[in-house]
Amino acid sequence: MVEFIGYLAGALAMVSFLPQVIKTMRTRSAGDLSLAMLLLTLATNVLYFAYGVALGLTPVVIMLGVMSVVVVLQIILTLRFRPQSRASKGRK
Repeated sequence: MVEFIGYLAGALAMVSFLPQVIKTMRTRSAGDLSLAMLLLTLATNVLYFAYGVALGLTPVVIMLGVMSVVVVLQIILTLRFRPQSRASKGRK
């Protein structure tokens, strides 16, 4: 039962990012997203992943591994679709 709670919590955390990833892919816009928040979330996931590995917590390792992939995807989309600054637009 305890492992089930771990898997459920991880799945919900991962699913919480999916609507934003889908919206960014559909709209090709990421101007309102905070890159700092995404990087902080990724750092948190990596640390919890290491914690799970160190303690042998399989649900934590699996779910944070998957969630980290989703966050990395969102970071890539954010970098790709964020608005360009005025200075870089003038250099084209």
